[in-house]
Amino acid sequence: MIWKRIKDVAAWLHLWVGLVTGIIVVIVAVTGCILVFEDELYDAVHHDLVEVKQTGLAKPVSELLAIAQKKLGKKKPISDIEVTEPGRSYVFSASKSKKKDKVGLSYFSQYKYRDVVYVNPYNGKVLGVIDRRYEFFNVVEQLHRQLLLNKQVGSVIIGSCILMFLLIMITGFIIWLPKNLKQLKQNLSIKWKAKWKRVNYDLHNSLGFYALPVAMLIAITGLVWSFKWWEDGIYRILGSPGKEVLTRTAPNIGNAPVSKGSTLEVILADVQKQMAGNYTSIGLNLPEKDEQTLMAIATLKNRIDGWRDVNYYYYDIRNGKQFDKLEQSQKSLASKWRNSNKEIHTGRIFGPVTQILAFLASLICASLPITGFLIWWGKRNKKGKKKKPVIKSDTAVKRPKPVLRYTKAQSINQ
Repeated sequence: MIWKRIKDVAAWLHLWVGLVTGIIVVIVAVTGCILVFEDELYDAVHHDLVEVKQTGLAKPVSELLAIAQKKLGKKKPISDIEVTEPGRSYVFSASKSKKKDKVGLSYFSQYKYRDVVYVNPYNGKVLGVIDRRYEFFNVVEQLHRQLLLNKQVGSVIIGSCILMFLLIMITGFIIWLPKNLKQLKQNLSIKWKAKWKRVNYDLHNSLGFYALPVAMLIAITGLVWSFKWWEDGIYRILGSPGKEVLTRTAPNIGNAPVSKGSTLEVILADVQKQMAGNYTSIGLNLPEKDEQTLMAIATLKNRIDGWRDVNYYYYDIRNGKQFDKLEQSQKSLASKWRNSNKEIHTGRIFGPVTQILAFLASLICASLPITGFLIWWGKRNKKGKKKKPVIKSDTAVKRPKPVLRYTKAQSINQ
């Protein structure tokens, strides 16, 4: 009796929460399917920008920076450099956000500019400039994360719907739980030869169960970008009090002028030496205005412990000396997870196999609100078509008129 009541409540929640969040879940899931293979698709679409022919040694990074900066102009100072592995272009990024009071409702209102310059490192040729705000895959990502609204609004809407989607998955599992072995077999299979309503029900019931573990993992990791309290909660579960602060301050050596020229070569060469060629990219975060700290982020090609291995190195831009570092072996479990959260979310963590699993789970999640709606709509129409029985009253029954029989005597008297 208690279990039946639990199932009834679960069914009610599953239905109405699903109807409320259905459209947004479809949008998030479909865009998620694309983002699983974002890197591969981006390289295929923009192969003329990202792929170059290796001819000798790369030019000094400060020289390439000057070329990229000239292309953008002085009003858009470059803040980030991505040094890639041989055979790929270097990427120079310039980005500036608007003040909060000047940000509108849409995502596009958040930035004054967000440009990316691709430069051939071997000959210094500018291969192209992309306005990152309107680039297709970035638009897909912002639709996925915040419905193309500004972050304060969009991420809360997405996060709230994903929280409710977690509830839908839990209640769906409760409804799915079979009474016996026969029902278990039915719940795990799809009767393709049955009528379309039964096939639709089986698709919703069976595929939802198969996708459940991966879908829940995707939802849990996705909520990190919507709610700080959720991110902090995972940190605590993994034994860390909170997010580690990675910003380090360079030691005070007086008011020496800041130089972004020759020291860049010294810093890059030092990072490459420490990585010994085992990297897919080295990001250089240039200091702003009078700051002195340059942070280099090196992503390892051959992983050490299965996580997304990222090393952080801190340099004084004035003299090119390293004064601090945080390598993969020094990180806490929580920090390793946080660095890998996006790869877990997209399935990239263990390569093509987990990517395919994430893609299929996202595709099934996109179908569930549709198949669920069709189940509900079919039941609703079926109830509406039931005719009420017509009860005939006695007054509606036609009775035969009495027949008057006259005798001979009566007719003579009349």
